[in-house]
Amino acid sequence: MATEPQASRNVSVLSEAFSTFREASDRLVSTYQGLEEKIAELSRVIREKDRALDSQGQFLDAVLKSLSTGVIVLTSGGRILWTNPKVVEWIGEREEEILGVLSGWGVWPVMDEAFQFPVLWKGRSLILNRSVVRDPDGRPAGHVLILTDRTRLREMEEEVARDRRLKEMGEMVATIAHELRNPLGSLEIFASLAQKEVPPDTPLSDWVGYMRVQVSRLDRLIGNLLSYTRPPEIVLAGMDLGAFLRRAESDFRRILDMRARAGDPPVRFDVQGDRETWICADEALLYQALYNLVNNAFQAVEGIPGGEVCVEGQVSPDGWFCLRVRDNGPGISETAKEHVCAPFFSTKPKGTGLGLSIVHNIAEAHKGTMGFDSRPGHTAFWIKFPAGSGCLEKAGAGSSTREEEQ
Repeated sequence: MATEPQASRNVSVLSEAFSTFREASDRLVSTYQGLEEKIAELSRVIREKDRALDSQGQFLDAVLKSLSTGVIVLTSGGRILWTNPKVVEWIGEREEEILGVLSGWGVWPVMDEAFQFPVLWKGRSLILNRSVVRDPDGRPAGHVLILTDRTRLREMEEEVARDRRLKEMGEMVATIAHELRNPLGSLEIFASLAQKEVPPDTPLSDWVGYMRVQVSRLDRLIGNLLSYTRPPEIVLAGMDLGAFLRRAESDFRRILDMRARAGDPPVRFDVQGDRETWICADEALLYQALYNLVNNAFQAVEGIPGGEVCVEGQVSPDGWFCLRVRDNGPGISETAKEHVCAPFFSTKPKGTGLGLSIVHNIAEAHKGTMGFDSRPGHTAFWIKFPAGSGCLEKAGAGSSTREEEQ
């Protein structure tokens, strides 16, 4: 039986053991709590990283989907991992369909090297770039195909080449036209002298008169060729629209009178517009454009009972001037509408096909546009361009000065 001192020592040892156990337990609990906090912090960081990766992935996906190029990602075994909408638009959505097209192009299944080559597919001119994706050890892990649409670029290159050819042709035509005009002028002079020498109302007089008409027609044709091949040299100035319209009305009524005397059915001709307005324009070029449009309208109603031609010129509230010529002729066919402004295209047996092209060039020289609308019984052509406040101010100042001088 243990003595009292021995029992006291045992109690003391046991008490120390329990105390040590409690301290170890407290440290363990504290360590566990710290570990839980670290795990929670790591979990929070991982979640933030995941969200950031998701956001970056979504952004990258949005970028790839918004590309105007086609992107195809394949595994090393040829399985399609991803395509963007352009591939679906150009080729298709199903994997076997895309692989079939790639096989037809000679791209698949030979995928060991990167390369680039052109492809024509469904009217598109494409450039295909193939890149090999490698793993950290340098082994092929997949492939990326990039399809770039060069259709518009090819069209622009063709347009540039066509414009270059047209420019060269225009220079040649201008040279030939200039050389033709000199002897043509001499022919007109001698024909005029001959007509004065021959007795009137004789076959010879009629022949000389016919020769002069044809010379005049050739001169107009050469003038149209020169106007088309040479960019119009525009000189903008303040122009009295009312005076311009009155002059045009007088000139065109004389033309109608001559046609009426030749036996053509009468044509109702009307001129409307802002008679008290000034605009900024090149009056000579604007008159040439108006002459071409009115001449076309007269030809459209030629031989039609009740033919009508109307000229309208006015400035809109937003500061644009519009010169419109309309007629009630048979209209323009749907086929002809596609080529109506093309040079040398004409539906008339004796037409040169340059009148509307010249009008278009004159409208562009005024920083404007030309347009038309046609259906049976109604055809209207118009040109629109800025009326020009700067010229209007100058014109107003000049008008005030002239009034003061008077």
